[in-house]
Amino acid sequence: MGLNLFLLAGPLCAQASPPQAAVLHVSTGSTVNADGSVTPLYTAMPVQIMVQPPGPQDLQLMEGLDQQADLRVVYVNAAVRALSRFSQTGGDILEFSGSDWLVTRSVEDWGADASGESEWVKVVVTRQLPASL
Repeated sequence: MGLNLFLLAGPLCAQASPPQAAVLHVSTGSTVNADGSVTPLYTAMPVQIMVQPPGPQDLQLMEGLDQQADLRVVYVNAAVRALSRFSQTGGDILEFSGSDWLVTRSVEDWGADASGESEWVKVVVTRQLPASL
């Protein structure tokens, strides 16, 4: 069994940025409707997250995209994936602060469990227009 970094660092980081409850909607694929439209499918799970405004380094990752959006940096103790059209994975959504936030960029991940999934991740999320999941 590996060292759980989130368990060790979490209490120290909580002094500066307290954790908050969120719901992680993990993308499980999609279904094609009779009219040809595609409906994404999700599995919901409760998580604890730490939210921060993006710093200069995080914004630099988005350079050249000319995004004018409401962005946040989120640390979460779960396997969270940004959308990857190449591998056809990701598209996860975090629900917190009364909004849905699409995971638009995976910045860092730490540790790994037996399946190779990240122990905890730092992601950039973008606020989405209200929609039902």
